[in-house]
Amino acid sequence: MNKYRKDRNYFLSYFNINIVVFLTLNLLLLFAKKSFFDFNFSLELLLLIPVGCVFGLVVATAFHNASHGNIKPKTLNTIVGEFCGAFALDGMRNFRVGHMLHHIHADDEENDPHPPHGLSFLEFIKTSKDRTIQVLIREYYKHHGQTRESERNIELQLLSYKIGFLLKVTFWFLLFGPALFLLFYIPAFASYFFGFAHLNYISHGMNEDGESEVLNHDGGIFYSVMNFLTSGGYYHKNHHKYPKLYNPSRLDKLESHSNSKFRVYNPS
Repeated sequence: MNKYRKDRNYFLSYFNINIVVFLTLNLLLLFAKKSFFDFNFSLELLLLIPVGCVFGLVVATAFHNASHGNIKPKTLNTIVGEFCGAFALDGMRNFRVGHMLHHIHADDEENDPHPPHGLSFLEFIKTSKDRTIQVLIREYYKHHGQTRESERNIELQLLSYKIGFLLKVTFWFLLFGPALFLLFYIPAFASYFFGFAHLNYISHGMNEDGESEVLNHDGGIFYSVMNFLTSGGYYHKNHHKYPKLYNPSRLDKLESHSNSKFRVYNPS
């Protein structure tokens, strides 16, 4: 956060580096591979769909924890975070800043990048990206001033981000080829995207007094499986209290259930 607040080109330089890196990788793949559109289908390839879905949740979990510096040794946070960011068609640097703002301003209607209150799940999905961008822009102007130079910087950031997005999509298609891209990468990306969205949507609710409350979720087949695959990701209230814990479900569940600081939601 401090670098983002002090360096007006913190995002722009990062997005431009992404463009250079993925443009170079794409050119290398174009020279190295002879064909990119051969689609050799077999029934066995359908097994890649569930594998991709699981991998997408693993990517979401690792990406999230890397943004908090929870992977040991510390140098792995950048490596894992950048890989996961590229796989998610995003970037470690901007994801980390946006996520830190979510922790600082959780459920704040103005400053939280993705408050879910009053929205259906589909509305939450549709608005979260644009709202995150708006919050980051507002934060940028707060520290660097809303001058013409700053507005131009924001315009270049958005353009560079979109170019990088397209280059990353191209990279994964060229790397995997049509069959793996369709049957592995797309399910993995969908699992990452919707898994992350659902976790954030369902874990921010209202208590009996109508006040915002971050929730833990466990119990039942769905949450048991999802907590296993996401390293306790649905223990979201625990995570907000202890963000440096890779697996927040490891807190004493009896304490979490009995202590008023934690409320575990059990759908059964």
